[in-house]
Amino acid sequence: MNDSIAFAAALAREFEGLSLRPYVCPAGYWTIGYGNRCLANGAAVTSRTKPITKQQAEDLLLFTLAGLRVKLRALVQVRITVNQEAALLDWQFNLGTSAIAGSSLLRLLNSGQSIAAGEQLLLWDHMHRNGHLVRVPGLTRRRQAEWHLYVGATGNGSVSAPSPAPTPNSTDQLNAAELDRVKEHT
Repeated sequence: MNDSIAFAAALAREFEGLSLRPYVCPAGYWTIGYGNRCLANGAAVTSRTKPITKQQAEDLLLFTLAGLRVKLRALVQVRITVNQEAALLDWQFNLGTSAIAGSSLLRLLNSGQSIAAGEQLLLWDHMHRNGHLVRVPGLTRRRQAEWHLYVGATGNGSVSAPSPAPTPNSTDQLNAAELDRVKEHT
C-alpha cells in the first residue's frame, strides 16, 4: 500500500510501542494504544480510561492519523510526495499540529526548500527533563527514520542523515532559531 497514513502508522507503531492500558508517556501525558492522548470520541486519556483491545488501538491510530492528515494538508501549500507526507504525519502525531503550524520546517517547505525543510525534522529530538532540554536517543532515532522516509530512502543505508554544516548559512541560522523556539515552547 502506497499511502501516507500506512507509512506514518508503521513509524508510530515502531517508536511508540503498544499499551492497551493507560500509561504516562516520557513527556508526562496520559496515553493509550500507540501513544494516543485522546480517544476517538475526543475524550482525553486519563488514569481511569478503560483498557482497549489491540484492534481498538490500531483503529484509534489510523483514525488519529487521518484527522491529522486533513490538518497537515491545510497547512502545506506545495506538492509533496507520499513519503514526505508520511514523515510529516508521524512527526505531527508525535509533537502535535501546533508544532508543525509554527515551525521553520513548514515555512521552508512552503517556500519550495524541500530538503532544508526535511532536515528540520532532525532538530526535534529534545525533551524537558528536570527543567533542562536534553537530547533523547529514542527521539533522535525517530527523527532520523522520519528523515529517511521523507527523502525516500529505501532503508538500505544509501542515504545518510545530514550532519550540521561546519560554517553558518541561512539554513543553519534557521535551525538555530528553531531550536531556540523549541526550547522556549516545550
